[in-house]
Amino acid sequence: MNKLFCDVLIFGAGIIGASLALRLSKSGIKVIIVDHTHPVPMKKKPHIRVAAINYASIEFLKQINIWKKIPSNFCTPYHRLEVWECPSSKVIFHSMAAGVSMMGCIIENNRLQLALWEDFVNFKTITLYCPSILVSTHYDGFCWRCILDNGVVVVSRLLIGADGIYSQVRKILGIGVIGWKYRQFCMLLTIKTDKCKNGTIWQIFTPWGPIGFLPLYNHWGSLMWYNTPERIQELQQLPVAMLEKKIENNFQKQLGNVKLHNMTVVPLIRQCAYNYITSGGALVGDAAHSLHPLAGQGINLGLRDVMSLSRLLINSRVFDEYSSISEVLISYQKSRKYDSFLMQSCIDWLYVVFHNNYLPLKIARNVAFMTVERSLYLKRKVLKYALGI
Repeated sequence: MNKLFCDVLIFGAGIIGASLALRLSKSGIKVIIVDHTHPVPMKKKPHIRVAAINYASIEFLKQINIWKKIPSNFCTPYHRLEVWECPSSKVIFHSMAAGVSMMGCIIENNRLQLALWEDFVNFKTITLYCPSILVSTHYDGFCWRCILDNGVVVVSRLLIGADGIYSQVRKILGIGVIGWKYRQFCMLLTIKTDKCKNGTIWQIFTPWGPIGFLPLYNHWGSLMWYNTPERIQELQQLPVAMLEKKIENNFQKQLGNVKLHNMTVVPLIRQCAYNYITSGGALVGDAAHSLHPLAGQGINLGLRDVMSLSRLLINSRVFDEYSSISEVLISYQKSRKYDSFLMQSCIDWLYVVFHNNYLPLKIARNVAFMTVERSLYLKRKVLKYALGI
């Protein structure tokens, strides 16, 4: 039986888990990372899952030398965000209001994950097991003893769950969750369009859910159409030509002619772990918290977890001195719980306020939009929080 020793064992090698592994390993902390599946290879056309990586997240990815590994022609910078329900009450955010040249970049999730994985080979302090799954665990109060399905036994000081919303590690750690399903589905559509503003993200609020657009390279873009489960299923069942016509009829002004390349439908779940830590273990990313994607903050919130936990572990030198890890974990939870709760609460508030066609409320929210548009102070505060600066 092969027995390995490490400081940190991470389950989940997506963007969040992989970036945490790299940040720790670059500081000499020995990491083993495990995942059950490889990322899908990139093709000539965009992958269906994309993310708006904000300014702070890009700075972190630069710090771990990953951002430069992604060809610039596949990173679409955005510096402008337009949000409205009625055109007369449109709110326009611009990166210059926060004192930066861009808000962030739009990139396919798989492209970023592959760049992270390719960097694993550059460090002797990191080992990847994939495909592999966890068979059994035991914690003796100081170390974890985990057995993988390939027979490898891993002994580690710290166990990290970065394995997503249905986290197996969260269950092993005995951490419960509170959450619910939103009464909306999201239809993700990869489209090619002959009309889109360079560097501009837009989002329209409707009583049935928002519609958002993220521009990609070569006139590609990602359209996120939120609506009731019934309506989304109706749209999903339409022939491609009819769905393209529906998109054009609804968004002709913003998109022009549309060619549909790919589509998927996902339910929307809001979830938060009661605790982000337990004795010898911690959660990051969706394993700790998931939120409505209308503000595009899921990955950015997860990367903030990574920044906080990695900084605390590196600065504490807990693995060099073999001291107690509990104080580090408590500090991590204190630093992250409030921030993630605040982000989830703001997005839930937007969901409740706009998921309603009651006329007085509709008037009130559009007046609020006009107030924000006219207040440079409010726009700057909102923008800086969204960008993580």
